[in-house]
Amino acid sequence: MNHKKFTSWGLFSLLALSFPFTSCNDDSEVSLANLSVSVSASDDFSAVATSDLYVYLENTTDNSKDSVLTDASGMAYFYDIAPGTYSLSSYITLSAEEAGSASGYYEEITLNGTESNVDLFGGIDSEASLVLDGKPSSSLIIKEFYYSGANDPSWATLSKDQYIEIYNNSSEVVYADGLYIASLVPQNNGSDATATVSSLSFEEYVYADKIAQVPGSGSEYPIEAGESIVIAFDAIDWSNGGANDYTVDLSGADFELYAIDWLESQGRLGNSWMDLDNVDVTNMDMIYMNVENYGMFSFLSTGASVAILRCDETPSELIEDPEITTPTYYTKLSVDDIIDGIDMLYDSESAAYKKLPSSVDAGFNYVEGSSYTSLKVRRTVAKTTTDGRIVYKDTNNSSQDFESVHVTE
Repeated sequence: MNHKKFTSWGLFSLLALSFPFTSCNDDSEVSLANLSVSVSASDDFSAVATSDLYVYLENTTDNSKDSVLTDASGMAYFYDIAPGTYSLSSYITLSAEEAGSASGYYEEITLNGTESNVDLFGGIDSEASLVLDGKPSSSLIIKEFYYSGANDPSWATLSKDQYIEIYNNSSEVVYADGLYIASLVPQNNGSDATATVSSLSFEEYVYADKIAQVPGSGSEYPIEAGESIVIAFDAIDWSNGGANDYTVDLSGADFELYAIDWLESQGRLGNSWMDLDNVDVTNMDMIYMNVENYGMFSFLSTGASVAILRCDETPSELIEDPEITTPTYYTKLSVDDIIDGIDMLYDSESAAYKKLPSSVDAGFNYVEGSSYTSLKVRRTVAKTTTDGRIVYKDTNNSSQDFESVHVTE
């Protein structure tokens, strides 16, 4: 794909011709498409200029990418694009002073705009728009998420080595006490071609089939600036003392998602083959699980969406899944309570299965090969401060913020 930026004379000429892109290709050539993209800010940030911003265009089939800078009026133009389905995105990060000047919110913030499933047809001139919006960056962020499971030749590990790492991206101590972690649903993630896209609205609320909480009275579990906590499914040394290079040692995790005791208190059976208890690691408090007998607090290995939250009251409102004939209930969670969240789906064509609104995660990510790959997603580094503290990229867009790497890296 090739592109160029308009000169003012080129823009005048284009308008005079009513923006026609005519194709003179003969039958042996592929008829290409052109796209104009308008970028603006939401009403809350209407004073923010949208010139000189990159607009990113990605083909959802072959993952080819292109980018163009917006002009003075916030327009970006892509030329000679192969027909197909694309996703669009753009973002701008505002300092606390810039955000305050534009909106009155004196906190650093990244505004994101995304548009999925943009269909481009050969010989057709298409238009799209992106509206940039967002919420302040979080002190606590999801640094790593490993859900796909181990590429274990013996198939003994499976997804027992799953974990999530939560990092303090601020310069002040933050306490983990009372923090909720939620596995988001519906679980459809693009891996099943016959799956139905959910009719639930994900703008004001998200939904969880499993919720656990960090115990503590408020000041028992500090996370120092630039430090992390690790929450493991099973806090076991799956690496066998380093002998297994396809997985990791989780015996030193801070918390464990052991659920058998809670399930038995609800009259259900746990899964003692998958769900193991390291008595030296503190167990998370189970709040809700809609699993039946032999269920567990694990994440779907083909793609899992997750959020961390703080809530004034223990989440308890349930809602029934409208697409499942057997009554299935989820906990309803307010988007306003979410500190950080990421959508991890099946592949690049799975945008329709996002569970998080763009204010929390404007994009989505995935690992190649789906289940049992020994691949995790890891947040990329934004900068290192003068005192050596790492600050991770947090634009509230997992497409931009995360990379896929081997679990041992």
